[in-house]
Amino acid sequence: MRWARSAPPGDRPASPRQSPGERRTRVLSPDTWREVRRLRARGMPIKQIARHKQMAPNTVRRLLRCEQPPRYQRPERPSVAAPFEPLILQLLRDEPGMSAAGIARRINWPASASLLRFHVARLRSASPQAEYQPEQKQGFGSAVLRDFLPGWAECGLWWPPAELDVGHGQTRQCPVLLMVAGASQYLGACLLPSARFRNVWIGQRHLLQEWGAVPHTLRWDTSGIDFPWAWHFEKEGWDISWNTYVARAELDDLAVQDRGLPLTGLAAARRRLRQSSSASPVPAAPLTFAAGLASWVQETNAATRPAPTRWTEERAAMRAPATVPQLLATRCQGRAVPDTDGYIAVAGNHYLVGPWGARRSLTVELSETEVTIRSSGYHTGGFHVVIYARSWATGIHHTLPQSHTVTGLGSSRSREEAGP
Repeated sequence: MRWARSAPPGDRPASPRQSPGERRTRVLSPDTWREVRRLRARGMPIKQIARHKQMAPNTVRRLLRCEQPPRYQRPERPSVAAPFEPLILQLLRDEPGMSAAGIARRINWPASASLLRFHVARLRSASPQAEYQPEQKQGFGSAVLRDFLPGWAECGLWWPPAELDVGHGQTRQCPVLLMVAGASQYLGACLLPSARFRNVWIGQRHLLQEWGAVPHTLRWDTSGIDFPWAWHFEKEGWDISWNTYVARAELDDLAVQDRGLPLTGLAAARRRLRQSSSASPVPAAPLTFAAGLASWVQETNAATRPAPTRWTEERAAMRAPATVPQLLATRCQGRAVPDTDGYIAVAGNHYLVGPWGARRSLTVELSETEVTIRSSGYHTGGFHVVIYARSWATGIHHTLPQSHTVTGLGSSRSREEAGP
């Protein structure tokens, strides 16, 4: 039996361990190709070249057979838009002015909106049948206010002069989200714990559920709203930001604008509420102020000039909630890992999580009144859901949840646990 000769262990160069996928995708350099051919031209055997270059003999033979140096060639892959191009061209031929958001809804576009806009623009210019004539948008794209169709709304914040007692001995000014129907001047208002955009979206979602309709055009006054920086948004891992809000509204064929025409209805609503409210010497609780706010809103709606039937007609011109799945399905949730003491920092407070969540990435969801912490998988006996009452105060460590349920693996029954 002939034993293959190998270099002593001390003479072998140390190389990192490679996975099978890395070995398959390894591309030899042109210098290695030249060195192998030079050694073979000098008469060195193939197996000796393989030991010298730390490669397989078959690799040496393959390099000797190649007339050109090896070069990496990326395999061609079809574009994600290739299967959808016939459908897009057909839609552009039928309706040349259809927007990219409308096309995405028709074809169930699976990728990003910006990628679809790029391919739609490319197909518009390449297709002579689809002569694109941009449609005159009713709303933000129009310079004439009378061109607005019924069913749009103005949104923005109003800061009451009174401070509120948010608990734990803390008082501060809390904003109010206002949403005014454009034609009827019907007003909706929701008290917010802070001006952070995630709270603004929670408040607007509450107002949309109260109205039972979604305006086709949302005109925003973003002054006073706290938008987190990009690095802060990515660090916390939350899935709601202004860009996400606008993108999902576009997928539902809604128009969102934060600059342009004056917001006369919003300014009038702020003025009426300023006249109705007054600064109280004693800070009121949020629930007490919210009750007073509801009565002020009713008085404001009763004092508006248009008849009540005007609001019913405008509400009928709005979109039904079932036709706006992307926007209304947006939740204010993110991912967080408990610290060494077992607390998760959410909305300025700290909420205790039991040993089941130690060193794990958990899902946290904010609502108007609750903070829900869920396990991302099977952790310590089941799937855990811990619900805390949301506190408007900041810097507080909460240790007593409202409920803690655990669902076993493969079971539909859940059991209650004591503590977090």
